[in-house]
Amino acid sequence: MKLFWVSKRLAFGSAITTRGHVEQLQTLGITHVVNLRHGKHRKVVRQFKSLWLPFPDDKKPRPKWFYRHALRFYLKAMHKPNSKLFVMCHHGICRSASLTYFFLRLSKEGSKQAEALVRKARPAAIIVTAYRESCEAFLLRARR
Repeated sequence: MKLFWVSKRLAFGSAITTRGHVEQLQTLGITHVVNLRHGKHRKVVRQFKSLWLPFPDDKKPRPKWFYRHALRFYLKAMHKPNSKLFVMCHHGICRSASLTYFFLRLSKEGSKQAEALVRKARPAAIIVTAYRESCEAFLLRARR
């Protein structure tokens, strides 16, 4: 498992698959997990408050309900002062990086700054164009 911090309370990375990963995350203070893996929501993930948004890494835009669920979970998690959120997908490169971008944009970061924070944390990260565009369209509608 790989983990990359973009802020004191937000990180993204690859899949939690073992009890050792759970212990490592708990040591780091992780309290909430968003699982983006398609078809896998293992018991070890359920050791945390979690949201499962199973999507294949198909590079297609995400629907509005995807962002609504993510937004609701993120706001609940961040409302608690000591919570820390980990966003995971299979390799921690596309899906988790792109949803982390969305969370940074919710935190009032500009699009370039949000992408820079993700890339600084993990240079191999890819903010997929379709994921970014559906994120920005959701944010535009939500701010009206």
